[in-house]
Amino acid sequence: MNNKKWFLLVPAAAAAAAAGLPRGLDITRYTIADERIKSPIRIVLLSDLHDDSYGENMKGLEIPIRGENPDLILMPGDMAEEHRHQDHTLILLNQLKDIPMFYSTGNHEEYRWDLTDLKERFRKAGVAVLDEKSSVITIRGTELEIAGISCRHRESEFTPEQVNGLFTTDDFRILLSHRPNWVDLYRQINCDLIVSGHAHGGQWKIPGTSIGVAAPQQGFFPKWTEGMHDLGKAKLIISRGLVRHYHHIPRLYNNPELVVINLVPKEN
Repeated sequence: MNNKKWFLLVPAAAAAAAAGLPRGLDITRYTIADERIKSPIRIVLLSDLHDDSYGENMKGLEIPIRGENPDLILMPGDMAEEHRHQDHTLILLNQLKDIPMFYSTGNHEEYRWDLTDLKERFRKAGVAVLDEKSSVITIRGTELEIAGISCRHRESEFTPEQVNGLFTTDDFRILLSHRPNWVDLYRQINCDLIVSGHAHGGQWKIPGTSIGVAAPQQGFFPKWTEGMHDLGKAKLIISRGLVRHYHHIPRLYNNPELVVINLVPKEN
């Protein structure tokens, strides 16, 4: 390629990349109807913040969360980061402590040497830490049972019997699990909703599509990076996550995402 073509190609590529940098925060909404839901319940799903900053006192994230008026918040991992200890996540959690919050670990939290202390700090901020545990919450007459599993390296480290054993009621069941691609396991879980993150929406997307370029454990052009998926017994909802730059690699054509899940009564 001659110098003139390079001269034209380089700025064109730079402009295309700049056009794909994150701009704002996408809010994605899903609705699930079930006969056990007595009145509408709104859930906000937060994932993969990686202790990123959203402005002074995290108002850039707190304000849109509160704007959705959630009844509860679910966090399936990587809210913190193994190397970044700037406490942006803790600031956010302490400002949201009037809202019930439920959390399970992600891989980056599992890497931390101070994980026990981190979980205790989350609890002091009002967060229910649900690694291999469940909790029942009642909202306007509807009971939800919420369980979580910690982020292991391999899907085979959990059996369906172990995960199903976390649930003790016949209420609407929700599972927090960080890795979205463990679908062979999830198809065997007797619950209604599974929430995940981890894949960051594929980090880069092909412009104008929902196709992500790469995700951990899934390789190139991964399937499980975002959206709501029907697994038979359960719906799987995958958040694209909230961190804007991951290890200095920016998102491209893939804004951070705040997920809102509306549980509504099923009409006869």
